[in-house]
Amino acid sequence: MPFNRNGALFPRKISSASFGSSKGTLNYAMYSRPSDSGHTPFGDIVYSESPDLVYWGKHRHVMSPSGGWQSTKIGAGPCPIETTEGWLVFYHGVLTSCNGFVYSFSAALMDLDQPWKVIARPKPYIINPRELYELAGDVPNVTFPVAALVDKDTNRIAIYYGCADTVTGLVFGKVDEIVDWVKKNKI
Repeated sequence: MPFNRNGALFPRKISSASFGSSKGTLNYAMYSRPSDSGHTPFGDIVYSESPDLVYWGKHRHVMSPSGGWQSTKIGAGPCPIETTEGWLVFYHGVLTSCNGFVYSFSAALMDLDQPWKVIARPKPYIINPRELYELAGDVPNVTFPVAALVDKDTNRIAIYYGCADTVTGLVFGKVDEIVDWVKKNKI
């Protein structure tokens, strides 16, 4: 693979049948953000597959920055979460302001069988820097999703996120409510 950032490995293998293989081979899959060797001034989310977690290919473009809070670059966050509606994917977006970068995050819903296809992507963010610990730190103005844990019995999700590259924040929600919100607010 080329230089990349923000790798998010799927929790299970994905069938390659949708790429034209009659066998429907199962491969590891991930979202990443191709980059250069520096602090990348651009960013799209790309889907890739691997038979062995070493060699990656079958790259597919997923999403590009779309304006507003996600106008400069975007990148995958935690591992995708499988729901009955599709893959729930938390991702960050970056706005370049007169005071520097502002990192916010939201979620998108992707097709279960073809995870490079966007079902719904919201216009608004879920969280952006508002609290002092998100606004001030090693890198100011950062809310960056890094992990998500789902309790399938209660449908509750815990999302861990970086705050100003100094501390870790934790927010809770319900998976079905987030999926509904993403669909209601789609671009």
